[in-house]
Amino acid sequence: MAESEEEVDVLVQRVVKDINNALKRNPNIDEIGLIQCPEARYNRSPIVLVENKLGVESWCVKFLLPYVHHKLLLYRQRRHWLDRDALVDITCTLLLLNPDFSTAWNVRKELLQCGALNPERDLYLGKLALTKFPKSPETWIHRRWVLHHILRHKSPQPGGAEPEGAEPGEGGPAEAERGRHLSERLARTLHQEMKVCSDAAGRYPSNYNAWSHRIWVLQHLAKGNLKVLHDELSSTRPWVSMHVSDHSGFHYRQFLLKELLAEPSQPLPAAPGAPPPQRGAAGGRGGQREAGARPPLPGDGALLRPDSGGGKKHTVSHSVLFGGH
Repeated sequence: MAESEEEVDVLVQRVVKDINNALKRNPNIDEIGLIQCPEARYNRSPIVLVENKLGVESWCVKFLLPYVHHKLLLYRQRRHWLDRDALVDITCTLLLLNPDFSTAWNVRKELLQCGALNPERDLYLGKLALTKFPKSPETWIHRRWVLHHILRHKSPQPGGAEPEGAEPGEGGPAEAERGRHLSERLARTLHQEMKVCSDAAGRYPSNYNAWSHRIWVLQHLAKGNLKVLHDELSSTRPWVSMHVSDHSGFHYRQFLLKELLAEPSQPLPAAPGAPPPQRGAAGGRGGQREAGARPPLPGDGALLRPDSGGGKKHTVSHSVLFGGH
């Protein structure tokens, strides 16, 4: 094993290069982890790639992490110059080992803003970090920043304004085609974010950070899209049925219900076996329901239930959260 300072530098530089080369050669890597190996047994790279899984032998971390941490701090203190490629590689290595080091994420923000880093690649790095550190708050915070950056620079602007980088006066079929591609891209990003959140929630019980991020994504990428809300309510039902003590998952379903209840003109599916609504039971002249009124949800009686003191006790029916969809 390397012992002198020069040998350690050579070792960690090689490991940093091996990690980033592995990510470049195989863009389908979907998980990272440590391989418990107290000592270097063979004269070979401690980076192992098997079936889209990237492993780092644990013996090298005690050399690797202090090295990349020190290099980045020297750069931030303007005591050591690093070019853009070196910054990308060093921050990538550092964040895979310690994703809560906010300085590294801030450096990547600067690289992204100057065009030296692709936002999709940055989201990919965050996804990998979350496979080992699924609750990392700094990773979730940075992920929202990147998504907001994508929305700000690529989404159509309100009032017909052109997004940044667009040529003025563009329109017609070309603009329509561009809008279609943007919509497809946002839909793809939305789907990817839902999967990242689901994976992180499965790796760490009651992962509040993952579920909160999922709510944020719906608020900013779906923006009240009722089909997406219905799909989410249906798709999370099997998950909560298998994680009955995970309060974060039920809190997410409460959010979905509140969003759907805020759209009174949109009927929600009734629970299986619920009787059809009776005409004349909704009040109003001639037994007709008021225009735009929402049909009752299963368990509506439990959404607002009087308590013994005469006030209002806000509860959500278990049948709605758990089995209504």
